[in-house]
Amino acid sequence: MCARKVSKSTLQMISQHVDVEDLYVTQTIEQSDQSLDEIIQKRYPLVLCGGGDGTAMRIMEQVHLKIKAYNAEGGDYSMPRFGLLKLGTGNGWAGLLNVPPKVNPIWELRQKHEHELRFGTFNMLEAEDRLFHFGGFGVDAMVLNDYIEFKRRFSKGFTWKVANSLWGYLIALATKSIPKVLTSNMHFKIRAINMSDEPIYRISHSKGREELNVGKGETIFQGDALMAGFGTTNYYGFKLNVFPFATSIPGYCQLLIGNPPVPKLLANIRKVWRGVYEHPDLHYFLVKQVRLELEQDAPFQLGGDPEGYHKDLDLRVSEFTVDVLDFRRHLQAKV
Repeated sequence: MCARKVSKSTLQMISQHVDVEDLYVTQTIEQSDQSLDEIIQKRYPLVLCGGGDGTAMRIMEQVHLKIKAYNAEGGDYSMPRFGLLKLGTGNGWAGLLNVPPKVNPIWELRQKHEHELRFGTFNMLEAEDRLFHFGGFGVDAMVLNDYIEFKRRFSKGFTWKVANSLWGYLIALATKSIPKVLTSNMHFKIRAINMSDEPIYRISHSKGREELNVGKGETIFQGDALMAGFGTTNYYGFKLNVFPFATSIPGYCQLLIGNPPVPKLLANIRKVWRGVYEHPDLHYFLVKQVRLELEQDAPFQLGGDPEGYHKDLDLRVSEFTVDVLDFRRHLQAKV
């Protein structure tokens, strides 16, 4: 299943490997809704999502909700497994799973027997009747908005290719986002409240994992922040390792609340990108359920899609999990 922005040349390559009756290209929400109904009723064991993180997130979310509704009416449908095609700009999930470029996963699938396929199992996050695998408030959402605005300037040719590459992301970051952060007050006050009876942890590369004595309804963190993010997968696009501990404990998500000086971040950009940078004002937690309260609205994103401005959020790790094709040669700890 592919999103509407996939190029014609890519669709032609896909059609060489996939029967036309098994290929769904959607232009509108209504088409997507109809296609997912048909996909569920055909009981495909594996669904490949063509697009970025936002496309994959929405497909999995809608399939889950539709199957839940069908089964409530007496159906016996089960969730398919999923695979990712790196056809979008934000391919964080695909980067984590070492997914080959373009349509190569389809070719590789045809070379393997079913028992040779490997899958990573991921928890999803729930908030406001939405399912997603990462999201955040603050600078990360602002950077995303700036990058999307930058890409919209170019519609074809070499400039379009550059805009939709890591170079385009860095250009937007350097010309729009960084000056904005340096010249404007992007900070916001935030309170993170533990809403679970399960243990919560502080975690870092240097100190490891430490259980915190914070009960249900008590404050995990309160103070100023530039960013408050959460995820059950590690990467944003271009393998930016925002949540290096996201898969540390099955059933938990990583909560990141950061307020480090921007010049320090820029001076250590390689470590930041790899997820190994540490600073006293960069806080990592592992949580099950948390309420985030901001004193003012801040830019907000879910799964790499901008969601305007938001203030409060009740977030929890869903019991719903998805199995996603894993192309890593050496599997990491169970996710």
